[in-house]
Amino acid sequence: CLGSCLGSCCASMCCSVVSRMCGWSNKQSDKYSKLPYGILIFLTVLVALVLKNFHQDFGISMYGMSVQVCGESCQGDQAVYRITLAMTIFFAAHAFFVLVLPYQMAWEIHARCFGVKLLIYAGIVASMFFIEKKSASEFAEASRIISLVFLIFQIMVIIDYAYTLHFWMIDRDEDRVKNWEYANLAISGVLICGCISADALLFHWFTEDDNCSIEKFVLSLTIIVPTLFTFASCTDFIPHGALFPSTCVSSYITYLAWTAMISNDNDSCNATVTDKETTWELAIGIVIAAISITFTTWNASSTSTQLFGRQEGEAGADRKLLDPSDEKDEDDQDDQDDQNSENYQVSDELAAKRKQDALIFHILMTFASMYACMLLTSWSTNNYGSGHKERYRSNESFWVKVASQWVVMILYIWTLIAPILFPDRDFS
Repeated sequence: CLGSCLGSCCASMCCSVVSRMCGWSNKQSDKYSKLPYGILIFLTVLVALVLKNFHQDFGISMYGMSVQVCGESCQGDQAVYRITLAMTIFFAAHAFFVLVLPYQMAWEIHARCFGVKLLIYAGIVASMFFIEKKSASEFAEASRIISLVFLIFQIMVIIDYAYTLHFWMIDRDEDRVKNWEYANLAISGVLICGCISADALLFHWFTEDDNCSIEKFVLSLTIIVPTLFTFASCTDFIPHGALFPSTCVSSYITYLAWTAMISNDNDSCNATVTDKETTWELAIGIVIAAISITFTTWNASSTSTQLFGRQEGEAGADRKLLDPSDEKDEDDQDDQDDQNSENYQVSDELAAKRKQDALIFHILMTFASMYACMLLTSWSTNNYGSGHKERYRSNESFWVKVASQWVVMILYIWTLIAPILFPDRDFS
């Protein structure tokens, strides 16, 4: 009972902070209506990380009588399961109501009524601490599968956004704003230098032992493959290729290599493992992890609505959205639409577009909540026989991240060669 009260208090803390954004977001255009959800994810992930790492310091039973069979070592992950399950239910309910209700009510649920919704969310979080351990573990198993699907979407979004940002800078350059050409080259140069430095550090930290053949193989691919497609994208063999998208993807590949290496449970090939970790180091790590997970889940979900909602003939829409003048015009239009929406005078076309965008957003946020569960628990390996540090490293987590890196390589190479292999098709 005390554990459920603790979870409810944590959720209430999230609610009180997010609810302060409600009045502000209600007055803004529809693109700002998603911001409180991002804040909610950050605070929820932060609470989950705190309970995962410090639940034993509260000196209370976390989950009531039904979970007493779970020992002290697994209660941290059980806290994450319950909190992320509550977040999953919260966004799934949003998706359901947006789907079945008419536009006027659906938009109210999506963009307004945050105070009421957050009180309901606090109740959902509290109720999750009374469910059986088996149910929470089954949710973790389902999350493992769904997270793989979401991971593919995330990779597609990152590659698409790299191209979008590049073409936007190119369009600005065509408007004779030469500074953007220099910015394109400067950012590319910084990313290349960063990748080279990071690769050197990765080899130094994770391949010192003679038994690190797998790690050496993964890091070798991290260097060789991006180098090849970066050079190829700058040649006449790939006329549609460009340096900037290649360096962005290379940086992401290097980042995935780093996350895989630090997740490796082979101590002899992981120089970052230490015997002791201070409270401050752990606290800083929790905050960084919360920011990283929040950005990954929320940004992928928000951007994916454009990826799924893009219609034929709108290949350049994302570039226009990045143009300041176009953005200002759109803001003016949004303000006018908001004024009309107060009197329920929204056109059918705009209503359908908004409803589709909200539906896709909440579906992806549901997947993102399950993905956060996996990130917070190292893909839910349930390896509780070892110490605190080992619970953050696992062979499963290592290979998921390595596989993600390889998928990024394959998908990006496909974007380079597909127009050559199928010249009659439009890949814009």
